[in-house]
Amino acid sequence: MAVGKDKYFAWDYSEKSDILNVHKVSKKTSGSAELGDFTVDFDKNGNVVGIEIVNASEFFKLVSIDKEQLENIKEAEIILQKRGEYMLVCIKLVLPKNIERVIPLPATVVNEAMTVTASA
Repeated sequence: MAVGKDKYFAWDYSEKSDILNVHKVSKKTSGSAELGDFTVDFDKNGNVVGIEIVNASEFFKLVSIDKEQLENIKEAEIILQKRGEYMLVCIKLVLPKNIERVIPLPATVVNEAMTVTASA
């Protein structure tokens, strides 16, 4: 299992379950939205605070990132890019050999004012 943390984000990738989690440090999840293999977590104000990707190796293979690279992530970050009235959710990964990749989630963009479903 690959696990890491910096000042702003914590991440872990489990090769056994093939799940990548990236989450803002010290932020609690109040709700989430499932978008296929992606779960986007929100705080009580509707801000994106985490992302979970199941079948991560299959998704990242589409952008030429292999399982070995996922097992050795050096840094991970959630990036929100404003697109008109919407936010595009991306994951930035720093991989071995300091290769940096910013990958948008292939799903509907998330509106900042979106109502979130409270988690159990």
